[in-house]
Amino acid sequence: MTKRTNTIAMSRVISPKSIALIGASADYAKFGGRILHHLIDHGFGGKIYPINPKRESLLGLTCYKSITDLPEPSDMALVAVPATLLEETVEACGTAGVGVCVIITAQLGEFSAEGAALEERIVAIARHHKMRLVGPNCMGMIVPQANIALSSTPTLRHAATLRKGGVAFISQSGAMMGTLFLQAHDHGVGLSGMVSIGNQADLELCDFLEAFIDEKKTRVICLYIEGLKSPARFRELCLKARAAGKSVLAVKAGRTEAGSHLAKSHTASLAGSFSAFETLCLEVGVVLLDDPDAMILCAGVMSANPRPACANVGIICASGGGAAIMADQLAMRDLRADVFSDDTRQRLKQDYPASHQNNPLDLGGHKGGLEFGIFERAINAVHQDTSTGVTAYVMTPQPMMMQTLDHAIGIWQRQEKPFVLVLNLSRFGDELRDRALEAGIPFVTRTDDLYRVLQVYRDDLAGASAIRQRDPARPADLDTPQVTASGFLTEPQAKVLLSAYGVSVPVAKLTTTVEEATVAAKDCGYPVVLKGVVPDVVHKSDLGLVKVGIKTEQALHAAFAEVAQAIGHAASGAQTQIDVQQMIAPGIELIVGMTNEPGYGPQLVLGAGGIHVELLHDVVQRRAPVTPEDVRMMLESLRLWPLLSGARGQAPLAINAACEAIARLSWLGPDLGEQLRDFEVNPFRITETGAYALDGRGTLETPTP
Repeated sequence: MTKRTNTIAMSRVISPKSIALIGASADYAKFGGRILHHLIDHGFGGKIYPINPKRESLLGLTCYKSITDLPEPSDMALVAVPATLLEETVEACGTAGVGVCVIITAQLGEFSAEGAALEERIVAIARHHKMRLVGPNCMGMIVPQANIALSSTPTLRHAATLRKGGVAFISQSGAMMGTLFLQAHDHGVGLSGMVSIGNQADLELCDFLEAFIDEKKTRVICLYIEGLKSPARFRELCLKARAAGKSVLAVKAGRTEAGSHLAKSHTASLAGSFSAFETLCLEVGVVLLDDPDAMILCAGVMSANPRPACANVGIICASGGGAAIMADQLAMRDLRADVFSDDTRQRLKQDYPASHQNNPLDLGGHKGGLEFGIFERAINAVHQDTSTGVTAYVMTPQPMMMQTLDHAIGIWQRQEKPFVLVLNLSRFGDELRDRALEAGIPFVTRTDDLYRVLQVYRDDLAGASAIRQRDPARPADLDTPQVTASGFLTEPQAKVLLSAYGVSVPVAKLTTTVEEATVAAKDCGYPVVLKGVVPDVVHKSDLGLVKVGIKTEQALHAAFAEVAQAIGHAASGAQTQIDVQQMIAPGIELIVGMTNEPGYGPQLVLGAGGIHVELLHDVVQRRAPVTPEDVRMMLESLRLWPLLSGARGQAPLAINAACEAIARLSWLGPDLGEQLRDFEVNPFRITETGAYALDGRGTLETPTP
């Protein structure tokens, strides 16, 4: 048997020329039988090698007793054997020169420590033979561009033919691949390929992402992600996809932190792995969705249409009530359906009074008797409006449906701008859906899916301009502080670090007696603030450790006693340490946090702060470091932005000073690297004259020698 000397190319993995089926059967009820039937039924043009020691032939194909008996090395072997036989089977495939094994066998690394050890062993065997692995615990692949139906999903029997097109789907869920294949087929979505990657023991999501970026017919790549093995590589590949003119859509599990609680750090809770992934997507122009079905439908529309010039949509429908509801929904979702241009309104004037020349346009609001020319002229006028980038036609039960659909198909075929077809007809529209499928135009069946498509178009366009190609330059006057501390940083310790980054902090002095506090208050100047310093305490106000607005020496003595008592309650036996601080003028309070997310690097979290951080959860996150311009965009995305910028006649605050300070502080993340666990300024107060870190804390790992 020929020994494999070169690792198989990824282009050959997603488009093999020969496939061996270990455990092949003629019985469709069996796993190996379903896959053999699917390959034959869907016209795979390469060589199929059924492996079954008990049969001479299967479905007209010669059978082989073992993978080592094949006349030549197979590009691919599908392996679905019990875990106890997996090692010897993979070894046999490697010996036979197989290029890649698709391993369906489950209950390995995802199941137990023993399974994980077995998984490691089969990877080692494969690498020894320069053979690649897909899976284990996967459901194979469906590659219409190569007529490959290498999966046991029964949904493949629902499709007489595989719809070819420009949508690829890479999934960490095998069952989801089968479900979305069905959705794609029934909605006219043309596919370039679908791959179930399972445990990613060898080939991982990024390998297939790169393969479909390089595959010429693929235009949109959809991803279902549970976890990334290499966020840095994912970042590079998504930028590569953008450069190639290809869109990437993703759904990631783990959006919520169910069962988690705010502990030592707000930041650590706010900046979890999902938010870090979300930040990465924003940085590289990936459109993040929350529903896989919607993702595949949106991808189908995008793949079958040209890129829009803008996200403004012109909508035609056949219901006045439906148009009104759509107008509300578009506004609530921040989608643009602007008033039609003067030229378009002039063209509509022949058939529609000025009061009915609206966007969305109700076809039924025309003047005079009904004839198809009215519909034809209206659809043409809306589609040719120069201010819109997308046209949407929503068909509900109406007169002349087939004529109208054929006209819409003709417009779509000209590819002047994206045309989104909504067939909101239930079973009443079976004949119309068949006509759309025959013509090759993808469609959706609910207006809610239309809004999803429009949101994806909007976000995809915005993603192109939001791409971060390179990291900011370090401010010339910002030195790299030498940090030797570790463990929990108290407020005074944190403020030393803040000052090193050029962030303004109140004048303060740490005291242990009321006499020291009295002197410190005079130095700071009344009014002052007292804060008890207790390690590991975050919510000082809740424990009575903070007293503000102290204006006299008598009030200072009383407040000092109260805070000292609160220290004893918070940490019995702790030394009395009370920080006397200058009181800063009123303003708006933010939380500014830093954390180091494994695989994603340092993250800056910015949001509504003070005592309301958990209640409002008005936060935004970016990878650090950032520029002052980045900080301003982050602030503008917050719901509290109007309070910062002078809403309702209020004086604007010192936003430029805040942006500069936060940008400088963002360098703390890359400077500390893995030493940073979390660091938090809360509150960070912006006043009319400046920006100040009023409180701070952090947790640092022991620095590496």
